[in-house]
Amino acid sequence: MMLPFLAGIAFALLAIVLLRLSGMSRDRATGPILLVAIAVFYSVFAVDHGGFPAFAVQAVIAVLFTAVAILGYRTRLAWVGVGMIAHGLFDAVAQTAMNSPAPGWWGPFCIGVDVVLGLWLLTLRPEPVRGDAR
Repeated sequence: MMLPFLAGIAFALLAIVLLRLSGMSRDRATGPILLVAIAVFYSVFAVDHGGFPAFAVQAVIAVLFTAVAILGYRTRLAWVGVGMIAHGLFDAVAQTAMNSPAPGWWGPFCIGVDVVLGLWLLTLRPEPVRGDAR
């Protein structure tokens, strides 16, 4: 499934460009919001295809990623980058080892998105200095 993976990379790069052009990349909440939004997708798929037990499992997982997003927002944004890459690893496991409620193409697509956004958050997006007026 190379096309979904490449599409995920392309969409992540496009998102980064648009976030930078719009100035939203400078907002401290951007990365955490992206992580929370990405984490809830499996819960949405479970509502449609998995039933309540699958939804409950996916909701707990989404809450864990949300906790990482909050931790990163309140302490160091690097936690958000690590959380995003960890979600990409989760996608790989969910697609192969778990009974994933997501469509078959979703795992490779989301891995591409998560890893690119995670690397951006870790390396290319400098953390604003506290008290910086930018």
